[in-house]
Amino acid sequence: MSSLDNDSTAELLTNRVNKARLETRQLYQQIDKVKAKIQDTTLQDCTTNMPAISRGSVNLKPFQILRGHNNKIADFKWGKDSRSILSCSQDGFLIVWDAVTGMKLSAVPLDSQWVLSCAYSPNQRLVASAGLTNNCTVYSLPSMDGDDAFQQRIVNVFKGHVCGITACDFISDNTILTASGDLTCARWDITKGRKVGEYLDHFGDVLCIDIDRNSVNSGDCVFVSGASDGYARVWDTRSPAAAQMFFVSNSDVTAVKFFKDGNSFVTGSDDGLIRLYDLRADCELSRYTLPNNHLHGQPATTPFSAQRSHRPASLEDMNTSVLDASGVNSLDFSSSGRLMYASYADHGCVVWDTLRAEVVDHLEGHSNRVSKVATSPDGFAVCTASWDTTMRVWTPAYA
Repeated sequence: MSSLDNDSTAELLTNRVNKARLETRQLYQQIDKVKAKIQDTTLQDCTTNMPAISRGSVNLKPFQILRGHNNKIADFKWGKDSRSILSCSQDGFLIVWDAVTGMKLSAVPLDSQWVLSCAYSPNQRLVASAGLTNNCTVYSLPSMDGDDAFQQRIVNVFKGHVCGITACDFISDNTILTASGDLTCARWDITKGRKVGEYLDHFGDVLCIDIDRNSVNSGDCVFVSGASDGYARVWDTRSPAAAQMFFVSNSDVTAVKFFKDGNSFVTGSDDGLIRLYDLRADCELSRYTLPNNHLHGQPATTPFSAQRSHRPASLEDMNTSVLDASGVNSLDFSSSGRLMYASYADHGCVVWDTLRAEVVDHLEGHSNRVSKVATSPDGFAVCTASWDTTMRVWTPAYA
């Protein structure tokens, strides 16, 4: 067969795939319309009589500033002990921190500086990194008081994705989950050193994942993924097909996070909207949009004002909604779930009242984009990471 015939066949197959994707999207839209007809209320309608949280009353103050990276911080994970933090940066290092003292406990030099995600095992003995090399590398942590605290100990290198790995996380001490720009998620057995599950339903790059920790059982779990096809899909690792799917937006889904009980999750997308979905109701419950004057008010007096377009003159004005917000980078909830922390590409870290969809505070201090926000497992602290090469640990300030 000539190269011309090969090109013609490839073009024909590409056209058929694109046509099938378009038809699939149209069918999904019809299903969403049917589901919307039976949705009789929203979360905001149910909470109109609930007392609001006073704006500015969250009262989180910087407890510790973690300095040591010399390039953008791409990702971090809290340790299960709620004291140690693992971070990865484009300076080519993984660093384990003591969040209380601010000291470095250990550091792992990476083979490539193009890292996008890191993971911290539940027993805190293994760490992992993944990025544009298409590989996920698992390392064992050296003893914290030994002479080898800054040496590289590779346990396994998982190769199989054909595009960059955008996210990774440990399911258990022996199993890790990855998401990639090759449209797939994969589950890897660390002990056996091989792939044990592949999840392919997205039509675009998979950009983010989150694991429902309530569902973890012997290396299996329920997880949610978001992709550039505008969909969020919920998976049970025991099945190769998605258990549920939700059309989120015509823009990329860049952040996903399960609610504490595992019955719902939130998505953040490049259109700047955060959406809350309930698995039992199989629909969207709430939507969170930055207020108009958060985007078009007076510039802030903090160093980050040079990096952002605008922010509100006061929190009291943050009670209306607009379009054209900046993209969402990261999401997490407080221990009770009443507060939701969201980091935006151009507006730092915003604190939402989850029930009433109102902005109640703003965590300021970074001088560049806030790339990640996460609550400690015990709920007593919040950490933010930034392109300004630092991380800040926030705790409640009591009078």
